[in-house]
Amino acid sequence: MDPITTFAIVFAFALLRYLPVMVLPGLSPLSWAPAFVRIVLLLAFAWLTVLALPETPVFDTRGWPVALVLAALGELLVGIVFGLGFMLPNAALHTSGWLLDMQAGLGAATLFNPGSDSGESLLGHAVMLAATVLFFTLDLHVLLFKGIAASHDWMPLGSTVLRLQPDAFFVMLGSSFLSGLMVVAPVVIGLFCVDLAIAYASRSMPQANIYFLALPLKVAVAMGLLALTLAYAPTLIGRLFRDAFDQVPAVLGAR
Repeated sequence: MDPITTFAIVFAFALLRYLPVMVLPGLSPLSWAPAFVRIVLLLAFAWLTVLALPETPVFDTRGWPVALVLAALGELLVGIVFGLGFMLPNAALHTSGWLLDMQAGLGAATLFNPGSDSGESLLGHAVMLAATVLFFTLDLHVLLFKGIAASHDWMPLGSTVLRLQPDAFFVMLGSSFLSGLMVVAPVVIGLFCVDLAIAYASRSMPQANIYFLALPLKVAVAMGLLALTLAYAPTLIGRLFRDAFDQVPAVLGAR
C-alpha cells in the first residue's frame, strides 16, 4: 500500500474517532458552536493526531473491504463511547432538575398554560446550563480531548478488536445518575421538609386549598436552595464528569 493511501486511511479513522464528540448533537460539548466551526476543529484535531503518531500504522489488506468497514465502525463506536462520557452526566443533571421541577410544583405549569406544548424542565435546563459553563471553566473539555488522544496508545487507529464491557457501561450509567442526584440532594431534602409542613397545614385546615396556596412558597424555596447549592456544585459536577471519563477505558475493555 502506498504512503498516500495509508495516510488517507489513518486520517479517515482519526476523523471517525473524533466525529461524535466534535460534531454530533448530544454527544458533543461543542453542540452550541456553528457546524462550520465544529467541522474545522474536527479536521484540525484529526490532522494533528495523525501527525503526532510515532509511526504510521501498517494495515493488513487481507479481507478488505470488509475489514476496512469494520475498522471504521469500530472507530466510530470508540468516539460514541467517549461521547457517552459527556452525555450521561448531562442527562443525569437534567433528570435531577426534572425531579426538582416535579417536587417544587413547576410541573404544574401546564395547568396555567394548557395551550403550551413545551415539556422543557425549567430547573433541569438551568442545571444543564450551569454544567455547560462549568465544563469549560474547569477545563473538562481538555480532559475529554486528552483522553481521546491518549486512547491511540491502548487502542491504535484501525483496530478491529473491540471488547465492550456492558457491566462497565452500567457502572458508568449508575454512578453518573447517583452523582447527578447528589448535586441537587440539598434541594430535594429541603423541599421534602416543606412538603411535611404543607401536609401538616393541610390536615389542620382541610377547607383551604393548600396545594395552590403553597405552590409559590415551594417554587421560591426551590429557587433559593438551588442558588445556594450551585455555589458548592462545581466540585460535584467536576467529579461527575471525571468519573464518567475514567470509566471509558473500562467500557472499551482496555482495563
